Amino acid sequence: MAIVKGVAILLVALLLIMFMSFWAAGRARAPLDAEARTKLEADGNAHDFVALSSGITHYRLEGPPAGPVIVLIHGFSTPSIVWEDYFKPLTAAGYRVLAYDNFGRGLSDRPDAVYNADLFDRQLAELIEALRIDRRIDLVGYSMGGAIATIFAARHPEFVRSLTLIAPAGLGVAANEDAELLKRPLLGDWIVRLFGTRIFYSAASQEAASAPNPGAFLAGFSRQLDYRGYGDALLSTMRYYPLAGADNSFAKVGKSEIPVLAIWGEADETVPYENAEKLMRLMPQAQLRSYSGTGHNIAFARPGLVSGLIEDFLKVQDARVTSSGMGGKPRGPLTRLESRRCGSCRHDAPEDGAFDVERPSAE
Repeated sequence: MAIVKGVAILLVALLLIMFMSFWAAGRARAPLDAEARTKLEADGNAHDFVALSSGITHYRLEGPPAGPVIVLIHGFSTPSIVWEDYFKPLTAAGYRVLAYDNFGRGLSDRPDAVYNADLFDRQLAELIEALRIDRRIDLVGYSMGGAIATIFAARHPEFVRSLTLIAPAGLGVAANEDAELLKRPLLGDWIVRLFGTRIFYSAASQEAASAPNPGAFLAGFSRQLDYRGYGDALLSTMRYYPLAGADNSFAKVGKSEIPVLAIWGEADETVPYENAEKLMRLMPQAQLRSYSGTGHNIAFARPGLVSGLIEDFLKVQDARVTSSGMGGKPRGPLTRLESRRCGSCRHDAPEDGAFDVERPSAE
């Protein structure tokens, strides 16, 4: 009996220690409040902020006011700094470029909410309204941002002129035992709260090595770790956001007249390139550009290549809008290149000829 009592006391003590450490870790970082944002702006580390219904959103908007509007949506953990090298070429080409931090990331609020598709869809819709964007937009989504863009296009096709998906989530991601562990109630919360910063920073350090400016990339990534709620937001996203299972939204866009460009690294180990086959079945109007030897980091490792592909794709949209009027609908899907089998591809094109593969050898 004494042994049972002793074990019970130890368990209670352990739980109390875990609870106190969980609480203390949550309070250890500064809140992302008005004072913090004022300092970020004064130090040149922030652009602009706007208040939306679920919280304040950090955004960057540049380029000619009358130009076609490109909206860049980042992925799961790295904020809008991933688009740093896209502003100069796209604005120089005459586009109005908007990038923003998803809730829970970067310098946007970390609302106490369920981080599901509705939250991110509402954030984008309200941001467009708040910035008084009065024309259809060209959506560009990378990784999880690809899922956000696709779901938005499926729900609000009247707002979307075209869709560019860079290694998009939504159709599945690679299996990850660590992620499955973190999804477990209580245990995952405790691990993320105490060790999340170290885990996320370590992963970002490896990614930063492939960025054109690794120091700036890692500094921008790390800045979001200074404030409360980042890890909690990522954990909620892992549990509730459709990183897989968004097939219906892809199919709905596939039945629309929205032109689609898909860009993928064939060596992607995060959102497997094999998902491209499903995407092309669900979106028969899509064009696919895939690159051997390139992984999931294609958006920030090869910004010159990707921004060039986006610009070339959007030139076609510009021509179609000019011929049909700003308020007119696209007159049909983009002309597709002939499908072809490729001996150097990781697998052949499917029998229904869904793949459209172009693989330039150099950026």
